[in-house]
This record gives sequence, C-alpha cells and structure tokens, in this order.
Amino acid sequence: MKNNIAQYGFTIVELMVAIVLGLIITAAAVQLFLTGQISLSTQKGMADIQESGNFGLRYITSDVRRANYDNVDLINDRLLNSGIVLTSRNAPSYISTSTFTSTNIPTNLPNTITNAVLLSSSKNQLSNVLNSVKVELKSDQLVIQYYADQDGTDCEGSGYTAGRYIVQRYFLRLDSNVSNAEANQALALACEAGWYIDTSTKILKNPSTSTLEFGKTEGEIIIRRVDYLHFLLGVSNNESNNNFRYISVEDYLAINDYPRPRISSIQVGMLIRSNETANVSDVVSIDKAYTVLDQSIYLKPHSNTTKYLRRVVSQTIALRNGISSEAKAVM
Repeated sequence: MKNNIAQYGFTIVELMVAIVLGLIITAAAVQLFLTGQISLSTQKGMADIQESGNFGLRYITSDVRRANYDNVDLINDRLLNSGIVLTSRNAPSYISTSTFTSTNIPTNLPNTITNAVLLSSSKNQLSNVLNSVKVELKSDQLVIQYYADQDGTDCEGSGYTAGRYIVQRYFLRLDSNVSNAEANQALALACEAGWYIDTSTKILKNPSTSTLEFGKTEGEIIIRRVDYLHFLLGVSNNESNNNFRYISVEDYLAINDYPRPRISSIQVGMLIRSNETANVSDVVSIDKAYTVLDQSIYLKPHSNTTKYLRRVVSQTIALRNGISSEAKAVM
C-alpha cells in the first residue's frame, strides 16, 4: 500500500519571518563586531596616552629635580646660575622701581653670555587649544640649569663632561615625522640641551666639540601628540613658606619686588592625544572643555572629521635643591 503524504514548502510569511530574524541576528553580530572594534580602538588609544604621559612625566620629573644642583639653595630670577632660568643680559626683566642698569642688574646667566637665549616663558609657543573665551592660548616653555660635577647625559641623550653648567629647555614643536593630514597640527614635547662655563660667551650644544648654539635646534622628542603644555611656579616668601601659591612665569615676572619670591616647586600640565583614532562622540567631542592646571581650554575648530582621544596629565615637582629656608645668597 502506498502512503500518500502531502509535502508542503515554506509559505511566504514564514520565509519573510526567517529573513527578518536572520537580518536581526546579522545586524546584532555586526553591531557587536563594530562595538568591539570601537572598544579596542578606545582602549588602545587610552593605553597609548597613559604610556606616553607616564613615561614623559617620569622623564621630565627626573630631569627637573636636577635644577639648581650644586648652587645656592634659593631659586629666583636674580641669582646667578639659579635653577630656573628667567633672566639673561638680553632679557633682564627690570622692575618698575629698579635703579639697576643694563650693566649692573643681576641675572640668572653670566654677563659674558651676550647672545639672545631662550628663557622660561608663558604663552609664546605652539598650541592646538583656545582658552575659555575662544582666544588662542599658546603653550609655555621651561628652561632649567644645573652644575655637572661629574660626566653625564643630557635630555637629548648627548654626553657631557664635568665642570660645566647644563641648560635644558622643555617646549612644544611640530612633529616632523608626521606626514599625514591631521586635525590641527601634530605637536610634540621636546627637550633641547646645552652647556656653558663661567667665561662662556655662548651656550653651546653637547658634546663639547659642538659649535651649534643652544636655542637654534629642534631638540629631542620626549612625548608625541601633545596639544598643550603649561607650567606653574610654586613660590613663597624667601624667609618661610608663608603666602605659598602657584603662578605662571608671566605673572611671576610681573611681580614688582626685588628680589622676586623664591621658587620651590614646579607644576607641569599637558593635554595629550592618542595616535589611534576614535569615534566615541561623548569622549572626543570638539566642544569638550579640558582643565589643565589653572586653564580651561578647548580645541581649535577644524573641518577634519577624524577624532582622537585626549587626556590631561599633570605632576607637581619639588625642587629639592631649592627648598631650604636658608637663603645663602641673595644678590
């Protein structure tokens, strides 16, 4: 006997339901994949920022702590060889009631050095940011010096010999290694080093055979992708820690006192961005405000749709060679 079994195919409704379910599952899988890619990119970007920031801050902290080594233990703008370089013969920074002239005003660098030297300063370097009222805000520059009582290596990796003063400048410059177009400029934190002795007429680059002048080279990159660099000086009364506060280099040089307050610490703040792109709108919004020490800043507007993660890193550095309350010499 034959069994007549009816065979049926899918109805159009069943087929449509199956297609819809398949599309939903596919869309969920694609969404999961994209979310994973964005999460991976974000994590790589944050890891990149953290690694660069931690390494850079450790490097700078270690270097800046040398400031004022083997000198009198007071740091200000009027002591010869003072750890923070604020004045030179070409930039004496007079006070309004000063009776000093260009021939007798005390400065941080020896009077024999007559060429123009780049000094610590506020808001005169490259930057990718605006301040809270949308005016371009330039980055700062810090110049330190210390005496080398033995052979060593400067921040550019060049060796120097003992018996000289080492000068190091921290600043932002264009990163010439970046050729692709980016949103705003690709900036990097660099350090330039040089040396002099008491009878020098110029600050030269290491090694000692060099004829290159300090202030005329690009230095060595310490941290890549730094949008903004800011320094504050920790100052107080010379005799004690009374009236301690943090102020900019610009505000310090605007104080109409002689001598100006002693400097016992440095605060450094940076806005660092990732190498990896990211598309998380709430993290990388162009309108996001960043607080770097005492500054509230925004990114400069641009038309590039490529987005990057950014993070503020900061560090307070005690100048161990200049925090003693005993002022051995005030010129």
